Amino acid sequence: MSVSKSSPDGRLEGSQEGRKGGGRLARPALLVDEVMRSIRDMIVDGRVRPGERLSENALAAELGVSTTPVREAIALLRRQGLVTVQPQSGTYVFELQPGELNRLCELRFALEPSAVQLALQNPESSLSETLDRIVAHMKKAQAEGRTRDYLALDTSFHDAIIGASDNEYFNSAYALIGAKMAALRYRLGADPHHMEKSMREHIEIADAIRARDLSRAVSILVRHIARKEGSYWEHLDTENLGRLERELRKL
Repeated sequence: MSVSKSSPDGRLEGSQEGRKGGGRLARPALLVDEVMRSIRDMIVDGRVRPGERLSENALAAELGVSTTPVREAIALLRRQGLVTVQPQSGTYVFELQPGELNRLCELRFALEPSAVQLALQNPESSLSETLDRIVAHMKKAQAEGRTRDYLALDTSFHDAIIGASDNEYFNSAYALIGAKMAALRYRLGADPHHMEKSMREHIEIADAIRARDLSRAVSILVRHIARKEGSYWEHLDTENLGRLERELRKL
């Protein structure tokens, strides 16, 4: 089992460019947080597979820590939905349950368009500049074939939208699914046709937000959420999607 330590910072919006190779962790002030981030990265970027059992002893040995911070880190990851703990069996990487993806998308439908609306109502919001910067790096990552960096930037794009709401309750609600959505992006793979559509839609969303066109931004965002994740796992009902889009356009 290989675990790599993320760079403390100095990388764009969660890009994987700053990731260092595997090895034991230095002992930071908040050891549990560092252990949690390392295991989270391992799950999100697919170094462990859905349903795979995680050994506390193996993780502790790999990270050079005791099992206590590993156990505490797993408790935090359980709250994020990234692991499940089965009594008398062990800890496992999450697997999507029937209908779960639809429920995840429904929460995104509720949060992301409203976050865009709040950002556009705030004259001091820097969301447009932030998205333009992320999109520029996404284009570069796509052109250079750096799929993992592209997917990390995809996550940063949507995290930026939620953060621009300037509403702690939006942030708290999205935190319930953010890590799981990041993991799903990696699991959905790097089909070139899919990625091309994804890139185009991110550009169009950023353009609409720069133009302060809420209706267009919401329309693209809703269909981006449904197509991007839904088409790989299960299809959202088209009639229901149309209803959601009509309601969101009234914002």
